[in-house]
Amino acid sequence: MFNVQIITADRFDTFSRGFESEKDFLQSVAFAKYRKNCGEKIRLEGYFKGDKLVAVALIQNLKTKLKKWLHVPHGPLVKPLFKDEFWPWWLNHYRQLGITLKQDLVRVSPLEIATTKIDFNKANFKPAAIHLVNPETSWILDITKTEEALFAEMKKSTRYEVRKGLKPEIGFTTTIDQDLETFWALHEATVARQGFIPFTKQSTQAEINAFGNACKIITIWHEDKALASGIFLFDEKAAYYHQGASVHSKLPAAHAYIWAAILEAKARGCMEFNFWGVAPEADTAHPWFGLSKFKRGFGGFEKNYHHVHDFEITWKAKLNRIIETRRKKKRGY
Repeated sequence: MFNVQIITADRFDTFSRGFESEKDFLQSVAFAKYRKNCGEKIRLEGYFKGDKLVAVALIQNLKTKLKKWLHVPHGPLVKPLFKDEFWPWWLNHYRQLGITLKQDLVRVSPLEIATTKIDFNKANFKPAAIHLVNPETSWILDITKTEEALFAEMKKSTRYEVRKGLKPEIGFTTTIDQDLETFWALHEATVARQGFIPFTKQSTQAEINAFGNACKIITIWHEDKALASGIFLFDEKAAYYHQGASVHSKLPAAHAYIWAAILEAKARGCMEFNFWGVAPEADTAHPWFGLSKFKRGFGGFEKNYHHVHDFEITWKAKLNRIIETRRKKKRGY
């Protein structure tokens, strides 16, 4: 049996920073601050075995016109020794929390490798119909290797484009800052070209403010024109490719800003470069297929996590499932 307490941001941060198993920035104090700045309510729970803190969860309290729900993004963070007994207890605790707080559903997207045993069915959690909450398949690059070793791991075409971008005669310059205006102009061009639903500018600015020096915008310029730009987050373990934008160009600007981000991550002492979500490699019809192929070109390996699961509490949750199923089909996921 575990005891649950609301814990301070400092205590959460200490546990998260020292956590040595699977984790990312979604279970961090910076992310909590970011989402609070966007108007969300955030709950930081700590789970104790006796007087020992063995797990934590950042829980978002979300609301739309249709529904109210709780969401744990890529969490909870659980010390490996306690996972077997923790997950059955926590799923029961979490669904009861949703009922107590009068939510329509509770949702969890665990950052647990898909082969980890979690009995969602026993706790009456269902696989969510939604196509995307947090990445369930991520592409990871080990950047503890030398630069030459990283080049050797790339696909031939990617290696060629990266090295081409490094040539002085190409004329690229790189900026690493928090210049949202430049990024946003490229972002709007990318949205117009590809037709996806974007982050809002207000939300992106709130993210920059919350993460501070752990958030950087890396932009590639040619003849005073910005060609490609990306927003990257950093923690003590990894760099995360969070947003990207570009204008059409025959020059390898997108390859250049990824390589610049990898070098920035290495300079910060990161061990991994997390390309974030990718589509199944064989699914050529997937909306992310082209971007996923681009990411895989840099070398690395795939990690697959459990699918997001819901515990449905009210009729609104059942209606939400119908809407999300239709939306998933319409968008081709």
